[in-house]
Parts: sequence; C-alpha cells; structure tokens
Amino acid sequence: MDTASHPGRAADNPHDAIFASRRGTWLSPNNVHRQWRQARADADLAWVTPHTFRKTVATLIREETDTKSAAAQLGHSSEEVTDMYYIAKLVQAPDLSEILERLSANHPCPARNDPHG
Repeated sequence: MDTASHPGRAADNPHDAIFASRRGTWLSPNNVHRQWRQARADADLAWVTPHTFRKTVATLIREETDTKSAAAQLGHSSEEVTDMYYIAKLVQAPDLSEILERLSANHPCPARNDPHG
C-alpha cells in the first residue's frame, strides 16, 4: 500500500507490527521501549511490564471463561504453563475462622491431650 496516497494509514505490514508513527512508518523496538519506560515513569507505574499485562489478561479471561481460553489468547500450547505462570492466584486465604475457633479454650483440642505433642 502506498502510504502517501492514504494519509494516516500505516505502511505494508509483513511482520504484523502494531506501533506506527504519526507519519505511518513503523516504530523501532528501541523507540517503543523508550516511550514505554517514559510513560510508566510519568504515571508512577514503573513496576508494570509486558508480563504484568499478560498476567492480567490471562487472569481476567480465566475468571470470565476458562484456562483453555486464556492459554489460547496468550498463544500457549499448554494450559499448564498459563495456569502456573500467568493466572494470578488467590492472595487472601478463605475464611476458616469457624474451624479455627475450635482451638479456643472453650473447645477441647485433640492436640492438648496428645502425650507426644
């Protein structure tokens, strides 16, 4: 495609590039990385990485559908890789207070009567 005859449209894209300049040429990876670092620094989000985005996408898709769909979106051939490295795990333990209340002085505890404990 001739970008001169189609202003605002990017050049031919044999490599599936996704970031075009205002002039319609493809940005170099170094320029994308530099702009990405600056944008994160300006927003106080230096901790955000492409991996962070991939994990967020995988987790959201898993929550809405299933691990198989999340793996497919990330291009993984194995759901195990997606589940192990990309889907966020629960950070908060389930509420087990009712069970743990059994350890109070009002409830007998089998461990208290254990002569080996």
